[in-house]
Amino acid sequence: MANDERKRTCFVVMPFGEKKDADGVDIDFDDIYRFFFRKAIESLGLECIRCDEIAEAGSIHEKMFEQLYKADVVVVDITSLNANVFYELGVRHTLQKSVTVLIRRKGTTIPFNIQGLQVVEYDQMKFASIERAKERVLEIIKNGLNVKKNDSPVHAVLSLNIGTEPKPLSETKKIKFPLKANNKKSVCLVTGELHNVKDIDVWVNPENNGLLMARPLDNTISGIIRYLGAKREEGKIVEDTIAIELRNLLAERNVTTVDPGEVFATSSGNLYKTNNVKMIFHVAAFIGQFGKGYFPIPDITECIENALRKADEEYSDQVFSSILFPLMGTGSANRDFDEKVNALLDSAINYLGSDSCGNIGYVYFLNYSDREFELCSHLLEANQKVADTGEQVLMNAADSKPIVNGESKTVQEEGENALSPLKNASTSLRDVKKISK
Repeated sequence: MANDERKRTCFVVMPFGEKKDADGVDIDFDDIYRFFFRKAIESLGLECIRCDEIAEAGSIHEKMFEQLYKADVVVVDITSLNANVFYELGVRHTLQKSVTVLIRRKGTTIPFNIQGLQVVEYDQMKFASIERAKERVLEIIKNGLNVKKNDSPVHAVLSLNIGTEPKPLSETKKIKFPLKANNKKSVCLVTGELHNVKDIDVWVNPENNGLLMARPLDNTISGIIRYLGAKREEGKIVEDTIAIELRNLLAERNVTTVDPGEVFATSSGNLYKTNNVKMIFHVAAFIGQFGKGYFPIPDITECIENALRKADEEYSDQVFSSILFPLMGTGSANRDFDEKVNALLDSAINYLGSDSCGNIGYVYFLNYSDREFELCSHLLEANQKVADTGEQVLMNAADSKPIVNGESKTVQEEGENALSPLKNASTSLRDVKKISK
């Protein structure tokens, strides 16, 4: 698997043993758990856990809090209207925005504060009712794990960033998830610092709609690309290669801003020598507002589609097989971070699936932190259009080896002659186009 971590878990919150519900009806909650919850949930490949099954030493409350935070799924039976159950439900809604599933015995009154939430109903005396409830619970869990949609009323109102701080990933590795319909096309992840990423043909730089690159020493994608692409002597920039090309593109059009989602191409400057990057695509992913700064454009997935289309249609004569995107416009502290990341991945998957003849076969997403890598791996593993597990790519191998005259050549070898002008970091994109023609 791409993500060598613990098995996914489902924590069940409910009373233990035989209890009377709010109406005085006797219910054996152990039977409900064994024959309803656990069997159904384990059929999805999840480990099902209840507090009384935790065999580790230590405070039961500590273990309970840990499960409420870490479990991929929490199922809560509100049938008894038990105070402890509602307390744990509130803790879960605070700690995680998804996936929390509520169930109840038929006829149980739903308290006012959670009346707006979806609750699956079951009748413990009727087999057909139990089976329908099982199917519904499994459907909710599967959809929730795939989409990670917010089902917490707390997170729906408050922008919370609960948990440990994301840790930067020091190791650079590539993981590919081939499309099931066409295994020559893959959505991939690459971890670590951007400056350590090599052998990906096109880097995408999310810019503002004024195409004003960040300062070279800023810790942003734009700043890093600007610095690494510049011609430098003793660490100092002597030719601001990429930024100058961008300014010239705007001057040629006699404009100061561009349309949201529009893509502009420049050479990669010094990045060709150091990282084997053939070209930089600058996409207008942010819009500036006076006195407020820059904000992501309304549909950030346009940037993915436009960049991929530009690579396939306008640069079909170049030897481009791979492209790298940052997780642009997601904002790791935002409460809709998961949904935004999933939308970016889906956009790439859908494009590759609909364009089987395009040159781009590998769409990479940069994962700087452990949180980003964990989420992206999870979303891709859950996506029905790609392989269930990722495959690690050898770092010393080129991403693609097209067959030419019966021989396998790396992208670098195949493109050496066509793109040789880029060996000079100061070569402009216009000059590259002239020579390639």
